[in-house]
Amino acid sequence: MNKVKILYAKPKSLIRALVQRLFLKLLSKLFPKKFLSYKNKIRFIMNRGAYLTYLYLAAICLRFKYPSYYNLPSRQIYALHIMIKFLKILKPQKINFFLLEGSLLGAIRQESFAGRPSDIDFGIKEDELQKLLDAFPLLIKSGIKTIKKEVNNKIEKIQILFPCILVDIAVYRKRNVGKNEMWVGEIYKDIAEKINGVTFPITDLENLITVKAYGKNFFSPANPEIYLEKIYGKNWKVPDKKQFFWKKKIN
Repeated sequence: MNKVKILYAKPKSLIRALVQRLFLKLLSKLFPKKFLSYKNKIRFIMNRGAYLTYLYLAAICLRFKYPSYYNLPSRQIYALHIMIKFLKILKPQKINFFLLEGSLLGAIRQESFAGRPSDIDFGIKEDELQKLLDAFPLLIKSGIKTIKKEVNNKIEKIQILFPCILVDIAVYRKRNVGKNEMWVGEIYKDIAEKINGVTFPITDLENLITVKAYGKNFFSPANPEIYLEKIYGKNWKVPDKKQFFWKKKIN
C-alpha cells in the first residue's frame, strides 16, 4: 500500500487555536462521558458549514469574474477556477500537466466536468516531478491548505488541497510491462491488476494532445479514448443523467 506523508499543513491562526482549545475544554467539562461523540459531530457540522459557506460565496464572486460561465453550478465554476489558478501559478515552471480520470472523462465526453467535482485529476512525467517539488513555495503563497505525497519507494502522487477542492497529480514513470516499455503511474503492490488502468504507451505521453473543457485548452494523453475505456468500461461515453452538461458534443 502507498504511504501518505504530509509535506505542508497551513498553520491555524492563534485566535482560532485559542478559541478551539477553550471550546473543547468547556465541552469536556459539560459532557465528560459523551465528549468524543459530541466533538466529532460538532467538528463535522462546523467543517461542512464552513465548506458550503466558502464554496457558495466564492461561486457568487466567480460568476462575475467569469460571466460566460454564470450559469454553471457552484462546484463546477469553482473547480474550473482552481484549475485555471493552479496552472497559472505553475506556468513559469513549464510543467506539462495532462488530464486524467474524471477530469479527462468530462473533457472528452462533454467538454466539461463529469458531474460536480470534488477533485481535479492531473498527471505528469517523472522528469518534471522535481520542478513541481521546487514550486511548492509558490503554491503555499497562494493559500493552499495542505500538500501530501503518496510514496511507494518513490513518489507516486502529489495531493494539493485548496479550500474546498483537491488537486491530485499522478507521477508517471517508464517501466517494462511484459515485453513493452510503458508509462506507468500509481503502482499498488497488493492490486496487481491495477496496473492495466494506469499505463500509457510511450508515444501517448511523449505526444500530448490538446482537448477542450469549457472552451479552454488542456493537455491530454494521445488516444484518450483507449485510456477511458480501460478505466470506465465500454460505456464510458454514456453520461449519468444526473450529471451537468456544459454542452453536448456534436459529431
